[in-house]
Amino acid sequence: MKPIKNAIVTPFVIMITVFPLITLLLFNLSVNYYLDRNARTELHGVVKTMEGVVKKELPDIRNTAAANLAAPFANLYRALRSSQLAANTEMLFYSRNLELFSPLRDAYISGSFINNQLMKRLSEKLPSMEDNQVYTIRIGKDKYFVLSYPVTNAGSPAVVFVSHADKEIALVRFINLILIIIMLIGVLLAVWLAHHLSIRITRPVGELCRLTRDIGSGDFSAPLQTSNNDILELHMLKQSIGEMSAKLEAYDKSQKAFLQNASHELKTPLMSIQGYAEGVINGVLPDVKHASQIIHSESKRLGKLVEELLTLSRIESQTYSKELTQVDLGNILKEYVQRLGGLAAKHQRELLLVLPNKPVYVLADDTLLSQAVINIVSNCLRYAKSTVSITLLEDGNSAVIRLADDGDGIPEADLPHIFERFYKGKGGNFGLGLAIAKSAVEFMGGSIRADNGQTGALFEITLRSSAGQPVSAV
Repeated sequence: MKPIKNAIVTPFVIMITVFPLITLLLFNLSVNYYLDRNARTELHGVVKTMEGVVKKELPDIRNTAAANLAAPFANLYRALRSSQLAANTEMLFYSRNLELFSPLRDAYISGSFINNQLMKRLSEKLPSMEDNQVYTIRIGKDKYFVLSYPVTNAGSPAVVFVSHADKEIALVRFINLILIIIMLIGVLLAVWLAHHLSIRITRPVGELCRLTRDIGSGDFSAPLQTSNNDILELHMLKQSIGEMSAKLEAYDKSQKAFLQNASHELKTPLMSIQGYAEGVINGVLPDVKHASQIIHSESKRLGKLVEELLTLSRIESQTYSKELTQVDLGNILKEYVQRLGGLAAKHQRELLLVLPNKPVYVLADDTLLSQAVINIVSNCLRYAKSTVSITLLEDGNSAVIRLADDGDGIPEADLPHIFERFYKGKGGNFGLGLAIAKSAVEFMGGSIRADNGQTGALFEITLRSSAGQPVSAV
């Protein structure tokens, strides 16, 4: 695996290096093509100039015998020179046997780019050259364009025009040098920018790695440093990790509190059972039947606590998997009221059920819904003075189960914590009933809230209405 710095710098360097190199190659190909074409055009232009000079100065040269061409060639050379021939272009006058005319040989070489090596290559190439065709000759780094033009009707002798591309080559080399310098500067600049950009990324990423390691080891107190210069996405990631850390810390604390409270709640009945059992075994309790009743009662209480803990654990750990089915909420509430009739009679309270005139269908799990409703109603029966009401309402696309009692209501200090695990108000049991109700309702995609009504405590369970097919909740 590559570090972030290399992953950022390497593409930058490759991009800044490869693209200019490709540009340089395409530029050289384009310029060479243009220069070749321009040189050929210039040579053909020189030929037209020569034809004009010949017609004006030497109209009879085409009919002159080859043996008598030395003097006319000298006149033609001077005439062409005076006519401002194209730059970097020279003329060579060759006889029928392809030799330079001796009276002009020294003049060609002196003060010209024409040299013996070029003249030798020309002598070798002339026999195969066609008239008025441009050819290229390379000697080392030098490049020449040549064209043979017959000056007599017989086809030879001829004038050979030679163009030297030294200025064009020098220009290309100079531009190439500039491009290479620009490329090197671009590479250095890219490396510098990539280095600083990688630092801006790797530093906060390193801090986040350190922070996540601390969180993984259970240390939630590590400071999260933010800056206005941070990259937006990294700043958002820092905030998300900070929020995650806070939630994990709260969850960790709640789990520790859960274990402590569970241990305490389990210890109380266990100690009672152990004490009475030892008393029976040692014969120190005269009323064995009473002791047995207490052991039985505490065992039932312990079993109920364990069952509630398991239910809450399965729901919150997402291991509880049931199919949410379409149910008639009115009929199912009637069934719950029948189940709670004995408990209401025990507390000498009255249960009232108020239903709408038409059926209300919701997606729900019967087991979870029954636990939520029965736990809340049991809580209301404990604090009601005479009556607990269960009212089913429709609110748009939702169904609302309103549970209310006529007791003294929920103390304001208890309201924010009423659904917390092991939070017990005055006269509470284990502090798990309402926590299970909340988890069960939220597992079914609903919501629950607690408040104080006009006459006592008020709970509302909201579930989404449905007339469709059953769906699976995992």
